[in-house]
Amino acid sequence: MDDEEIEDLDELAEEMRLSRSELARSALREGVRRLRAEKALARYLKQEFTLSRAASYAGVTIREMAELAAASGIPFFRASVDELRRDRERARRWSQG
Repeated sequence: MDDEEIEDLDELAEEMRLSRSELARSALREGVRRLRAEKALARYLKQEFTLSRAASYAGVTIREMAELAAASGIPFFRASVDELRRDRERARRWSQG
C-alpha cells in the first residue's frame, strides 16, 4: 500500500473507531465476499452454476443471489419460450377445469 492509501485507511479507521488492522481485515473480508459474488454471478451467467450453487459459492442465500442477479440485469429464471408456452397452456386448461 502506498502512503495515500494508508492515510485513507487511518482516517476511516479513526472515524469508525477501529484499529487500522481491524479495518483492513474487515475491508478484505468484504472485498473477498464481493469478488466471490461477482465470480458466482459470472459462472451462473455462463450456466456453469445453478442459482443455488452460485448462492452457496458466494456464501449468500438463494434469495440474495437472485437479488444480486436482478440488480446486475441477469435473469434468474431460465425458461425457454417453449416451456413458457407449455406452462401457459397448462394453466389455461387448469383454469377451465
